[in-house]
Amino acid sequence: MLNIINNLKPFFEDCHRRFSVREYARTINVSPPTASKILSNLSKENLLHKQQDRQYLLFWANNSSLFKNLAQIYWKQRFEKIGILKYFNEKLINPTIILFGSLAKGENTQDSDVDFAIISSKKQINLNIFEKKLKRKIQALSFKDLEHIKNKELRNNIVNGYKLEGRIKL
Repeated sequence: MLNIINNLKPFFEDCHRRFSVREYARTINVSPPTASKILSNLSKENLLHKQQDRQYLLFWANNSSLFKNLAQIYWKQRFEKIGILKYFNEKLINPTIILFGSLAKGENTQDSDVDFAIISSKKQINLNIFEKKLKRKIQALSFKDLEHIKNKELRNNIVNGYKLEGRIKL
């Protein structure tokens, strides 16, 4: 399972980008024949689409529920690796952390920001160091509880996001 997630990393980073076999091989540091085999297997598993474009075979993310679930696992693993979840737990009192927006939906691009909803009594935290590690802007919205979210669309987006830590009380 971890191997599949590692092989899909470039597609998790930018779900709309199309990769040729050679470009993918350079990205993950493998030979083109190995890359071709990996991409073909991922396509057979319905995780990637493929299309012949002139002389190039292009692959891009399939927006299936399986791909989206794997993307959520990838991002949670990435957040744990850089220590942002540990940081939230150290700086905040019993936080509930929810990833929402394009990353949670598996619809992000290279320029997409990271959207966190943080439900905790403490509000101020500095995330600059993690923005540098992720090479993405981080948008962290803090709320005391879900009832304090006035915008119904935002509340719905947050509730339908991916819970990284804590419990959601409705």
